[in-house]
Amino acid sequence: MRYLNVCFLGLAAVLMLASCSSSDDSTKLGNWIKKADYAGDARYEAVAFVIGDTAYVGTGYGGPSKGARLSTFYKYDPNKDNWTVIASMQDPTDPFKNLGRTGASAFAVAGKGYVVTGCDSSFNSLNDTWAYDPTANSWSSKAAFPGVARYYAVGFAIGDSGYIGTGTTGSTGTILSDFYRYDPTNDKWDVITSLKDKRKNAVSFVINDSAYVVSGTGSSGSSAYYMYVYDRSKDEWREKSQIRNATDYSYDDDYTTLARTQAVAFTINNKAYLATGTLPNTWEYNPVTDRWEEKTAFDGTTRTGAVGFTVKGNGYVATGANNSTGLDDLRVFDPNAENDTNDN
Repeated sequence: MRYLNVCFLGLAAVLMLASCSSSDDSTKLGNWIKKADYAGDARYEAVAFVIGDTAYVGTGYGGPSKGARLSTFYKYDPNKDNWTVIASMQDPTDPFKNLGRTGASAFAVAGKGYVVTGCDSSFNSLNDTWAYDPTANSWSSKAAFPGVARYYAVGFAIGDSGYIGTGTTGSTGTILSDFYRYDPTNDKWDVITSLKDKRKNAVSFVINDSAYVVSGTGSSGSSAYYMYVYDRSKDEWREKSQIRNATDYSYDDDYTTLARTQAVAFTINNKAYLATGTLPNTWEYNPVTDRWEEKTAFDGTTRTGAVGFTVKGNGYVATGANNSTGLDDLRVFDPNAENDTNDN
C-alpha cells in the first residue's frame, strides 16, 4: 500500500503562499523584529518548549535532503540573541535508533522539556514520550503516551502537569479530540475530559493557569471555528467566542482572517497572539473580554509549520515552511509598537 505523506506536505500544495506579507492597514499596532537566525538546519513542523529563560527548538523536516526527519535541537538565549546546539533526541539504550520526527507536540514542566508523539521517517504515528534534562544535557525515555499514536496534536503545561490532546492518527486516519495529563513526579499519564470537537493542527496557549485550544482543521476537513478553555479544577472544557462572524453583533464582523491551520500561538502580558499558518494576519486575544483584535500581520516570509514560544515575557516565531521550503529565521513581536519594516 502506498502511503500519502501528509506530514510532509503540510498543506503546501493548496496554500501557494506568497514570499512575504505585511499589513496594508497602517492603523494596526504591532512590530515584528528580526532576531538571530536559527543555528540548525532550516526546518518546519518542529517543536518548541521553554525552561526558565531559555527556549528550545528541535525535530521537524529539514537537513540537506530537505525532507529528512530531524532529531537535532538548539537552545535560544534571548539576552545574547544567540542559538547553541544541545544534545539531539537520542535513546541512551540504543544510540543508533532514529528519533527524528515531525508534527510532534511538546511542553515543559518541573524543569524538563518533553516531546511526545509525532510522525517518523516510515510515516508511522508515534506514542512515545521523551524528556530533556537541561542540567545533564540528555534525553531519557518516559512512560508511553496512553492514547492512540498520533501527530499534529497540541501540548501545554499547567502547574506541575503536562497535557497532550487532539491530532490525527495518520494521513487518511481519524482526527481526534481526546486529552491526557502527564504527572512528571510519578511518570504517569491519566485520561482527562476530551475536547468538545475533533481537530488537528490546532494551537494552544495558557493564561493564568487556564489553557485554550483554538484554530486547526476539524473532522470534516473545514476550519475549526470553536475555541475552548480548560478548567483543570473541574476537568471541563468551556466554549469561548468563535473565531468567525458567528453573531449579529459587530465585534466579530472582521473575524474573517482569524480561522487557520498550522499556525502558532504565544502569550505576552496575559494576552495571546495567533500568527502565521494559512493566513499571515496576527490577532491578539484578550481573555478578560473574550475578544480578538487584529494587529500588524507577520511581515517575514509567509509560512506554515512554524513554532511559537514566549520567553522573558516576549513572543517569538521561528522556522516554518513556505511551499515546503524550510525556513530558519526568528522574529520577536512587540504588540504595542508601530510597525517598522526597517527592522526586518
